[in-house]
Amino acid sequence: MEDSTQGGNTPFDLSELTGFQFGPAWAKPGADTAPTLPKMHSADRPERRSAPRRPSTDRRDSRPRRDDANARSDRAPRKGGPRQGRDRRSGRDEAPRRELPQPADGFRVELRPTNAILELFSKEITKQKRALPLLDLSRVVIGGKERYDLVFMKLENGPMLIHSLKSDGACWLTEAEAVSYLWSAPWFSELYTAEEVETEAPKGNFTAIATCQMGGEVIGPVNWHGYQAALMNLYRSKYSNMALDAFKNRITLNKDEEAVQNWLQNAGKKTVWKPNREGADEVVLEDAKAVEADFTANFYGKVYETVDKVFINGATPRKMLSPGLAAHLSILTDKTRRSPQMLIPNLCHGLARHHMPIYKWQGNHFTGPSRVRAIPADTVLADRMMAIVNWSKEHSGEKVETMFADLSGVPAGTDEESRKAASEAYAPYAADMIWLLEQGFVVVTSDNSIWFPKGDAAPAPTKPEQPRRRPRK
Repeated sequence: MEDSTQGGNTPFDLSELTGFQFGPAWAKPGADTAPTLPKMHSADRPERRSAPRRPSTDRRDSRPRRDDANARSDRAPRKGGPRQGRDRRSGRDEAPRRELPQPADGFRVELRPTNAILELFSKEITKQKRALPLLDLSRVVIGGKERYDLVFMKLENGPMLIHSLKSDGACWLTEAEAVSYLWSAPWFSELYTAEEVETEAPKGNFTAIATCQMGGEVIGPVNWHGYQAALMNLYRSKYSNMALDAFKNRITLNKDEEAVQNWLQNAGKKTVWKPNREGADEVVLEDAKAVEADFTANFYGKVYETVDKVFINGATPRKMLSPGLAAHLSILTDKTRRSPQMLIPNLCHGLARHHMPIYKWQGNHFTGPSRVRAIPADTVLADRMMAIVNWSKEHSGEKVETMFADLSGVPAGTDEESRKAASEAYAPYAADMIWLLEQGFVVVTSDNSIWFPKGDAAPAPTKPEQPRRRPRK
C-alpha cells in the first residue's frame, strides 16, 4: 500500500489515543510492581443512564384529531429549494442555506489505515502479547484524521487526478483549480518573490472603502478601476475555499473619511512578482493573470502530476482538495466513524501485509501475537506451563493477577514490600505464559483476562430458574 506523506504520519503513543493501554507491567523486564494489565476502553466510559420514565399516560384522546390528508400534508417535504423568509424567534431575515458540494463521479473510493498506524499496531501487539478485536483497532484508526487515507481510483470513464508533487498533498480535478490554488499554496514563495513598487495614485471622487469582514483586508473604493482585480486577488489568495458569492457577501463599505485618506496614501504602491528561476531576472509580472500564465508555462509540470490513483490523507485540509474530492472525504469519514466495522476488511489486509495473524474468535475478528490453536496431543509442557493451561481451562475469562496469586501462593499486596515479593513470585509464571501466548495456546485480552481458546472454555451464563406456576384447579 502506498502511503501518503502528508497529514503528520509520525509515530505516536497509542496509549494516549484510546482508553485501553498497551504495556503490561508483568511482561516488562525488571518490573517491581504487582502485575496489572490495561483495561478495555469501554470500561473507562461513563455508564449511560437513561432518563427516568414518566408515568404512562395516554394523551392521544386529549389532542385534536387531524384527518389523514392534513397529517400527510404536514409531513410533506418543503418545496422550492432552501428555506428563506424571517426567523420567528429573532425577527431577522434568514439567509439561504449554501448547498454542499456533491461527490465527484468516476471514482472508486476506499478508506484505509495508513502504513504508520499499521506499523504501530504490529509493533505494540507483538511486544505486549495482547489479543485485540479489530473493531477496537478500527475505532482507534478513525479516531484521528492522520491515521487513515482515502484512496481514489479512477474508473473507466472517470476524470484524471491532478496531484501535487509537493508535500502539501493537494489534489484537483481541473487545471483551473490547480492553478488557482497557487495563491494559497505554501510553496508559492519558492516560485515567486513579491515586491512593492511606487506607482501613480488613483484619481477620482472616492467616498467609501470596501473592506472584507473576515480578515479586515482593505480592498478599495467600488468605483475605482482596479477594484475588481483587487477583489479577485484577495479571493484567490485567502478565501478560494469558499463560494465567490459568499465571499462577496462579506464585503462592507466604510464611509469614514480617514479610511479613504489612508487608502489613497497606500494606493500609490503596487505589488508585482518576479519568478525565481534561472534566466528570469528581468521578468516582472504586473498582475495575477500574468503570474498564473507564467506558472502554467514554466512551473506547472514541476508541481503537479496527472495520475489515475492517489492516496489523500484524512488530515489534508479541505481547501487543498477539489470540492468533489473533499465531499468524498467528509462523507466517507463520517460514515466510517458511525460504523467503524466498515474499516475491518481493509484493516485485515493491512495487518496481513505486516505479518499479523487474523482469526475469528468469540464471534469477532481478532489479531494478536499468534493464531489461537489447540495444544497438540504429543506436546509435553513444563510444570508451570501445564499449571497455567489447567488454570485457564477452569477459570477461562478471569484476571491474570488472580491466576498468578493462585498459582504462586503469594497474594498481591498494597505496600511496597508486598508488591516486590509478589513481583518476584510472579515473574517465572509471566515468562512461561508469554511463551504460551506466542504459541496461541492461551489468550490474554486487553482487559487483563486470560482465556483458554480451544477446548474447555468458560461456560455460558445460565438464566436463573423461574418458579413453576401452580396448575389451575
